[in-house]
Amino acid sequence: MRNIEQYTPMIKQYLEVKNKLSDAIVFYRLGDFYEMFFEDAQIASAQLDLVLTARNGGVEKVPMCGIPHHAASGYIQRLVQKGYKVAIVEQMENPADAKGIVKRDVIKIVTPGTIMDEINDAKATVTIAGMYDFQYGLAVVLCEMTTGEMRAQIINKQAASIQKVLLGNGVKEVVLPKHFDKKVEKRIADLQMITISHMENEELNPAYQHLLAALNDERITKAFITLTNYLEDTQKRNVSHLMSVELVKEDDYVQMDFATKANLELTQTLRSNSRSQTLWSFLDHCQSAMGSRLLRKWIEYPLLDVQEINRRLDGIAFLNENFITKDELREQMKQVYDLERLCARVAYGSANPRNLLQIIKTLKAAPQIIALFVGCDAYQAFQQVDACEELLKLLDGAIVEDAPISIKDGGIFVTGYDTELDEVRKIAVSGKDWILELEAKERERTGIKSLKIGYNRIYGYYIEVTKANLDQVKESFGYVRKQTLTNCERFVTEELKEREDAIVHAQEKSVRLEQRLFLELLERTRAYLPKLHQLAAALATMDVLYALAVISSENGYVRPIFHEGSAIDLEEARHPILEKAMKQKRYVSNDLKMEEDCNVLMITGPNMGGKSTYMRQMACIAIMAQIGCFVPAQKAHLPLFDKIFTRIGASDDIMSGESTFMVEMIEANHALQNATPHSLILFDEIGRGTSTYDGMALAQAMIEYICHQIHAKTLFSTHYHELTALAQQETGIRNVHVEVHEEDEHVTFLYRVNEGKADKSYGINVARLAKLPEGVIERAKRLLESYEIQEHSATINAPIYIEKPSLQEKQLHDRLEAVDVNQMTPMQAMQFIVELQELLKKGGEA
Repeated sequence: MRNIEQYTPMIKQYLEVKNKLSDAIVFYRLGDFYEMFFEDAQIASAQLDLVLTARNGGVEKVPMCGIPHHAASGYIQRLVQKGYKVAIVEQMENPADAKGIVKRDVIKIVTPGTIMDEINDAKATVTIAGMYDFQYGLAVVLCEMTTGEMRAQIINKQAASIQKVLLGNGVKEVVLPKHFDKKVEKRIADLQMITISHMENEELNPAYQHLLAALNDERITKAFITLTNYLEDTQKRNVSHLMSVELVKEDDYVQMDFATKANLELTQTLRSNSRSQTLWSFLDHCQSAMGSRLLRKWIEYPLLDVQEINRRLDGIAFLNENFITKDELREQMKQVYDLERLCARVAYGSANPRNLLQIIKTLKAAPQIIALFVGCDAYQAFQQVDACEELLKLLDGAIVEDAPISIKDGGIFVTGYDTELDEVRKIAVSGKDWILELEAKERERTGIKSLKIGYNRIYGYYIEVTKANLDQVKESFGYVRKQTLTNCERFVTEELKEREDAIVHAQEKSVRLEQRLFLELLERTRAYLPKLHQLAAALATMDVLYALAVISSENGYVRPIFHEGSAIDLEEARHPILEKAMKQKRYVSNDLKMEEDCNVLMITGPNMGGKSTYMRQMACIAIMAQIGCFVPAQKAHLPLFDKIFTRIGASDDIMSGESTFMVEMIEANHALQNATPHSLILFDEIGRGTSTYDGMALAQAMIEYICHQIHAKTLFSTHYHELTALAQQETGIRNVHVEVHEEDEHVTFLYRVNEGKADKSYGINVARLAKLPEGVIERAKRLLESYEIQEHSATINAPIYIEKPSLQEKQLHDRLEAVDVNQMTPMQAMQFIVELQELLKKGGEA
């Protein structure tokens, strides 16, 4: 700790602030710059490519670097993206009025989870989470700061559940109370790019009590308190834009762990620099940013409610049957701004005049957009949405078209909006006219044609004469020298000084009056926020329906039909993204049929033959169908999948120290432990990370377990051709293979999936395509022949049926094992017992 008394007054003031903000980089306002000192300067200069300099601090030279205050947003965003917090310290008084050091204070702390104004990607979401540890589980409250949306979940303490809720929701920062399980905190810390913050205040601010009205769960309340207190502490104000907390129940949506979402590249690519599309970017034909964000949410949370799915499908069908309406919808949606975030800005008090202009333009388009859905029976509820025409009357015509961004600049309101403002402006305008007249008069009186009258905030109004004309200035003119510059002199006269006070006063009064009027207008706008939120939700939904209608009609997709059984019947199915990406040759479509009694589709064939694509397209089609979108096929009869699990692709998890095989086994175990008869499992070459016989044994055991214990629909690709013999012993297994044409030891991949098993793997032929040295190819051929002679025919042992503990039994065991009864309150123990009873009841119903 530094002895701050040794430093200059300014550095001393800085250190007094910094000592309270040890975990943040302090942006300290000095005039037109934000300066950083000491270690903050060293970090910022390295991270932002700034020049590191030094200034006299009294006892030592102090390292420093700085940025222009008007460019701060970009620099803040770069630091926050790297996981840093930035504290903004502003001048709290006018330097001209200060007696000694200018008063400064922290106005806001920008953190990875609270960044708002600095976001430059309107489609991006930044989520912060508050957590509460209640012994046998965790309560999580998620908040998207730019919109104020809040959701809550109850999860267990397993790493997979924590990863799913945090990484799956794009959480950038987690706030923990002072009493929190250190093991769980370490699991969170092990997740990349998540900042952990702490909050000690455990008292609920009454201002936020109403946001919990729909919930009655003490655990969620505790997490909510931790989060809201942290938000107030960092934002230095009441975060009034927050919306009511919505409880998210996993059973209402298709469950996918983080690995599944990542493997299928639903909303982000596996490699950050990849050019490949995600399913989200592929489907995103939305015209508004809020539509794009809603589409992402639909993809991450596919539905289990077939009635709601069909409602969305009906909406898409309506637009495609009425293509003129669809085209009009596109044109009108182009007038819609991001109403969700505009509402948040209004509530938060950070809206500027241009934001209100955006609301006006959106409200003008809204009635016409709503009217386009009059004939859509599925969405008749849109006709009940208030288009906020009263608010439009209040705002329309109040603000000038070219309004400034800042309310400190004035020039916000049109003439006629306010009588007092018009009068003050008239005085200011007449004063400016007087200045122009005085300038003309002085030129004529002095004979100096280049003479001009200017103004700046420091010196006020002045008469400027160039050095070349100074000899023409006479004493009789009454000019008093005010400032000397390199190429000119500046003067004042008694007459100019007298009028200056009146003019400047009128201008300042005009700006102050406009600020007050604008804040009053914002306050009146706040009263309409509930209706604006409803309108925003409706417009975003219409936008998503439009996007899905476009993608469905342009690509000839078919409406999926759902049934209560488990059979899958897809005809001429395609992978939506690959089909679009293949411009040179036509994408090969394939059927995928699994009858009620077929549990496992065993897929064999060479690498590059299309096995993984065949599996991925099944998952994409299932997800598209259950978000309520038409699908790439000629026919699609599907069951509703409650969970989707994948084990596709393999890459070492170096950061956590886990090998490819370990990651493979962890993901496979998650599927085997949690899948139900209504789930979809995709296993791509399970067991390849270990020795051949180990891998084959594990793969067979998993297939048997799925067939006899889980009964989930499973696509299982493998290079262990011996496993295809299982289809002869098990009615629940069927073999298919990707077709290859071979001629003169050269292969052509046909990408067609046919019945039956593959004859061989064609690995050497693929190696030839990869241009391996011919000597290597020939040697491999001879070795293969020798192995085939030595190898005895494979024997597949009769399956050993492993008794599977029920999912409920496992969950009961996990929860009981995690609890320390001595640490529980009587109320927590009672709640725990109630939840265990509900879990047992669910098991009985299953």
